[in-house]
Amino acid sequence: MNRKSSKQHYQVTLIALDKMLTTSLTLPMEMLNAARAIMQTEHGRAPRISLTVAGTNDTNNKPVIASGGIKLLPDCHYSQVEQADLIIVPAMWRNPQPILQLYSELIIWLKQMHLQGSMLGAAGTGSYLLAGTGLLDGKPSTTHWYYFDRFQKLFPTTDVKRDHLITHADGIFCTGSVNSIADLTINLIEQWFGEATAARVRQQFSPEIRRSTFDSVFETEFSSSHRDELVIASQQLLKASLNQPIDLSQIAKEQQVSQRTLNRRFQQALGMTPLEYLTRLRLEQACELLRETNLGVAEVAEQSGFSGASYLAKIFRKHFQITPGEYRTSVRGKLFTL
Repeated sequence: MNRKSSKQHYQVTLIALDKMLTTSLTLPMEMLNAARAIMQTEHGRAPRISLTVAGTNDTNNKPVIASGGIKLLPDCHYSQVEQADLIIVPAMWRNPQPILQLYSELIIWLKQMHLQGSMLGAAGTGSYLLAGTGLLDGKPSTTHWYYFDRFQKLFPTTDVKRDHLITHADGIFCTGSVNSIADLTINLIEQWFGEATAARVRQQFSPEIRRSTFDSVFETEFSSSHRDELVIASQQLLKASLNQPIDLSQIAKEQQVSQRTLNRRFQQALGMTPLEYLTRLRLEQACELLRETNLGVAEVAEQSGFSGASYLAKIFRKHFQITPGEYRTSVRGKLFTL
């Protein structure tokens, strides 16, 4: 069990890099802000959180362009950050090895900051930058599963834990995926804000908790591993905007392939089309909202990307043979009855 810290101000620096997976930074930012808001509301006080997005461009007004084309304007250059309790390095899209040379000065800075007392955390392939500091020599580490062999070959003195989604050694955290950064953030929230606040944040953000039997519909199809980076990138784009109107032809264009090729690659990797995958993502979102909130079915439909309550009900019956209301009644009985 983690002991809650008595510190009243935490400074977190998030490193923004071109071609990064944006959610590896925005997810911990949202979770940390939520933790402070929840604790402040429920207890009347909470530690302060200062979140600084630091870039690598010499020109401060030059935006970072993430993997999905999202533009993000950093608050400052990383060299301007003099103190941080935690520094988070994002996951990168495609082969991460070139970042070792591209960001060699950043690697030196990361090592210096750690020696001054900063904790370091990496999402997925961001662990390449942490390993590049030499701080992981002889220590446990992990990275995205697709790069295990390359990572081990490049950093032979680090102990790659292939069966671990999170590793920790001397204030250095590595995670195996973007999703795992959420688990790491929950752990930090427990230390900084306490168990009760961490539990509340987990309820809002963690996709693993309180899975009902209905959710197992998605397990087999979504858990099958594949190595198609084009599909992985498309999955990230769909997940990031599932409650918005999505033009699949635009997704294909961003991946520089035809829509026909995109469909074929999804079928080969996941056994379903991009549209079927998107529908299942939206159903997962709808299930979570029906379980965890008191939103009306129309609001659930809107926030899940469905065109209306009647269409959500139609899709629900097709997949689960029940209505959204019946689903809510069923899982509420299981989850909240003591």
